[in-house]
Amino acid sequence: MFPGGDTRSSAHYGPYPLVMDRAAGCRMWDVDGNELIDFMNNFTSLIHGHGHEDIVLAVQQQAAKGSAYAAPSMDQIELAELIVERIPSIEQMRFTSSGTEGTTMAIRCARAATGRKKIMKMEGGYHGSFELAEVSLVPFPDRRGPLNAPVSLPVDGSFPDNVLLDTIVCPYNESDMARELIARHAGEIAAVIVEPVLGSMGMIPATPEFLGALREASLAHDILLIFDEVITLRLDVGGAQTPLGITPDLTCMGKIIGGGLPVGGVGGRRDLMQWFSPQRQQPVMHASTFSGNALTMAAGLAAMRHYTAAEARRINELGDQLREGFNRAFAQAGIAAQMTGAGSLSNVQFTSEPVHDARDSLAASMSAGHIPRLLHLAMMRRGVFSAARLMYCISTPMTSREIDFAITALNESLQELRPYIERERPGLLL
Repeated sequence: MFPGGDTRSSAHYGPYPLVMDRAAGCRMWDVDGNELIDFMNNFTSLIHGHGHEDIVLAVQQQAAKGSAYAAPSMDQIELAELIVERIPSIEQMRFTSSGTEGTTMAIRCARAATGRKKIMKMEGGYHGSFELAEVSLVPFPDRRGPLNAPVSLPVDGSFPDNVLLDTIVCPYNESDMARELIARHAGEIAAVIVEPVLGSMGMIPATPEFLGALREASLAHDILLIFDEVITLRLDVGGAQTPLGITPDLTCMGKIIGGGLPVGGVGGRRDLMQWFSPQRQQPVMHASTFSGNALTMAAGLAAMRHYTAAEARRINELGDQLREGFNRAFAQAGIAAQMTGAGSLSNVQFTSEPVHDARDSLAASMSAGHIPRLLHLAMMRRGVFSAARLMYCISTPMTSREIDFAITALNESLQELRPYIERERPGLLL
């Protein structure tokens, strides 16, 4: 029925994905009755886990009143007011139907505002399911070029050449190289887009120095800086940018602001957001059937009202506990692996060396062969559900009990897998 057994490439894993029956809090049950603790949370979007009482009530009440109006609702206005209040860089915003659409509209806004067409993105950065956003997502060793001059690479055979020509690839966490690339292409670049934590390639935090260099260089050359906070908005009620003290021109949002329903958003400086105004003579076109729909806005408003600064701190601390426990388990098992990440976002890397960028993460994955896949399945058999790429995230229903459960499952899984590692990947042994 489905090619590969699912309708999402990111959610696929072998030999076949589980089919879920129901979920509550931080737990899910598949159709065979197996219980799993959900450390994926639909790829970080379910900040309150499953079936939060107030979110369910908000959705039920709104569904009875209508799901979409092709007009604003009060929940839409109140959710936007909450976001603008929390994130100082956002003076105005628009909702979209996905994070992909949010980054698309941010890039189009930047091109219209600057009159330039090229975009600089980070090697290994993922900004949605469209070609430009996926350029050099995977820096294949035989084609990626030198670190100081990365080649724009397609992730598959669907990319037209002009997309590659319009995208300048910047090495992640390399401040001097970023400054040089921006200066060299300054007359062509409309915007620099960056994730404060490199998500798809291993939850690698950007250094404050690197993000500061991007801000400084973009300001010097009248280039817009776009923060893709679709994933990282959960790290603080004001997003990752608030504790970093860095103010982007535009911010892309998604995932947690929808309360578990499809959502995205873009916001930023008032003068930039005015490019979307229909009252403008030639506005940036943004028509999207389900943007700001009443059902998502009701769920999102309930979710964000419950996501307080105290809850953000608490789940970030649980993320610290998870990384410490996993790293201790790897060390005790004598296996060269570690868990990287920031706050409530984490990812396993099969290397004992520092993981600085996408090249480091890819090298670790390639050297591990099929061991990460075996670990993913071994953890599922013990009731721990993560992304197949071994990404973990924390939701607010979780406590130290779930963290300890996952750490115990990892210890047991490593004992089971060690004979395979000794035989097939001895280089992973410390």
